[in-house]
Amino acid sequence: PFILHGESVFPPRIPDFAPILNSPSALGGVLYTGLITTALALWVESIAFKRVPATDASIILTTEPLFAAAAGAVTLGETFVTSDYVGASLIIGACILAVLIEDEASDESCDPYDDSGCVPPRTWPEG
Repeated sequence: PFILHGESVFPPRIPDFAPILNSPSALGGVLYTGLITTALALWVESIAFKRVPATDASIILTTEPLFAAAAGAVTLGETFVTSDYVGASLIIGACILAVLIEDEASDESCDPYDDSGCVPPRTWPEG
C-alpha cells in the first residue's frame, strides 16, 4: 500500500473478470447489454436524428432522463423526492426556453414577404 497524508492507500487494480467470462449466462448478458441495448440503440438513434431538426433532437435527448424516471416509476415503483422534481422542472424549463428562443430566432430571420430562400428551421431536410 501507498502512504498518502498518513493513511495507507491501496493502488487501483484490474478486477478479476474470469467468473464473468466463464459463465455463459453472464457473458451473454454483458454482450446483449453492450451490443443490443447500447450500440444498436445508439446507431438507430443517430440514423433517426439525421432526419430531425437540431433543436428537436436536443430536446428529445435532454428529456431522456425524464422518460427513464417515468419508466422506473411505472415499472419498478420508484419514488421521487423534492430534488427529483426540481431537476425535472429545470429540464422541462430548459426545453421550453429552447423552443421559445428557436421560434423567436426563426421569426427574426425570415421575412414573411420575401421568398428569397428563407427556410424556417422546423422543416424536414431534403434528400
